[in-house]
Amino acid sequence: MKHELLKRYDREIDGSYIINTRVNSYSSLFNEFDFSSSLWNRDLKEEFVDYLVDCVDEIGAQNKFVLQLSLPEDNKEDNFSEKFSKAISSYFLYLVHISRKSIKKFTNKIIFNFSISISLLILIFLTGKRMDNSDSMLYMIFNEGLYIAIWVLMWPVFSDFLFDIKEELNNIKIYKRLLNVKLLIKYY
Repeated sequence: MKHELLKRYDREIDGSYIINTRVNSYSSLFNEFDFSSSLWNRDLKEEFVDYLVDCVDEIGAQNKFVLQLSLPEDNKEDNFSEKFSKAISSYFLYLVHISRKSIKKFTNKIIFNFSISISLLILIFLTGKRMDNSDSMLYMIFNEGLYIAIWVLMWPVFSDFLFDIKEELNNIKIYKRLLNVKLLIKYY
């Protein structure tokens, strides 16, 4: 199946896959809401970034790729390739930073929830020792409530660890591959 997906990409002589992008102007690659920054310091357009990330994910970690940007002839600008490469690099470096920040947030949440869960388990153990053979309804409700609280606190530990952190680590790998992407410029 993956091999079939890769057939939709053109290839360079060296075997690198070509991610083709055609736009009417280079400014259409940048976020239009970022008016205060110069064009080359603006965020890249979200749709463009999503397209690049999806393509790199499809191409896979073992394959090389290049980004080919097709622009109208009247958009020719000196040092465009260099400026755009720096813009891509700085934006994906920013995304790496954001992903690392998310991982740190998930990790802190995991540690907090795990610590509270362990504390509640210790509380159950200590109250169990004191109320050894108690048939008190209040004690049973309290004890069961603590077990439920532990399960509720531990669920995000597993889901964040197994899913969210893994996804962010995968994103970081893709973003790092895009940091220094080889850029080909064609004019039409």
